[in-house]
Amino acid sequence: MDMKLWKKLLNENSFVNESNDPTINKIGDIAKTTDLMSMRKDLEKIFKKKDIDFVTSPVAHFRIKHGGKTLVIVNKKYADDAELIVGDKAIGYEGRI
Repeated sequence: MDMKLWKKLLNENSFVNESNDPTINKIGDIAKTTDLMSMRKDLEKIFKKKDIDFVTSPVAHFRIKHGGKTLVIVNKKYADDAELIVGDKAIGYEGRI
């Protein structure tokens, strides 16, 4: 199969891949059950409330400070290199996603 066609099919369909990072996998479990705008309450069960920010510029996304790094949750169409893709959401570390 042509690689361009394969990537197009993967991007058009909802799917979940796995990450080696347990924190990202926990966020992925939340992302499976809710949309981006409704994730805050579930994220607050894992992370401190003060470490979670919802930002709307340049696009809507969550920023979570954890372990000296910043995790980002954003719509996958705005992500280049995510650690984890869950449905239409991309999860990864700031600077990589």
